[in-house]
Amino acid sequence: MNADDLEAAGLPSLKNAQLRHMRQLFLAVVTGGFVVLVPWIVYLALVLPDHHPENAWNAAWVGFDVLLLLGLFVTTYGAWRRRQFVVVSCVFTATLLVCDAWFDITLDWGTSDETAALLSAFFVELPLAFYLFYAAMRIVRMTIRSALLIAGHPGPLPSFHKLSIGGLNELLKSFDAGREKPRADHVE
Repeated sequence: MNADDLEAAGLPSLKNAQLRHMRQLFLAVVTGGFVVLVPWIVYLALVLPDHHPENAWNAAWVGFDVLLLLGLFVTTYGAWRRRQFVVVSCVFTATLLVCDAWFDITLDWGTSDETAALLSAFFVELPLAFYLFYAAMRIVRMTIRSALLIAGHPGPLPSFHKLSIGGLNELLKSFDAGREKPRADHVE
C-alpha cells in the first residue's frame, strides 16, 4: 500500500483543508489562552488573599487527590486493556503528579512538612510523572512505527520532536518517491 492509497483510505494529510482549519483553530485557542493567562497571573498575584479558610483547602486537596486517583485508575485500566487512550491518561496523570509536587513543595516550604514534601516530590511524584510522560511518548512512537511498517516504510522513524501532526502521509509520499526513482546502474 503506497501513500496515495493510504490518503484515499483516510490517512490525514497536511494538505487537507479540514486538517488545516483544525490546526488554525487549535493555534488560535492555545495562543489566546497563553495571551490571556499572562495578565490573569499578574492580577491574581495582586489580589489573592494571604489566608484561606481551612475547609476550602481540605476540599481542594481531597478533590485534587480524587482526580489524581481517577487518572491513575484510568491509566491502569487502559494499560491492562492495551488501549490507545492510555496515552492521554498517562499525560493527564503525569501532569497532575507534577502539579501535586509543585503545590506540596510550595505550600509546605518553611514548615515542618517541608522535608516530607521534598522527599515525596523527588522520589515519588516527579519520577512517576516523568515515567508516564516517557511511556506516552513511547506508545505514540510504537504506533507510528507500526503504521509505517504496515504502509511499507522500512526506514528509521524520524525523531519524535520532528514528526509533524498529520505528516505521516507526506513522509510516506517522500518514501514512495524515493522508491520509484530509476536506478542509474539499471540496464534494460
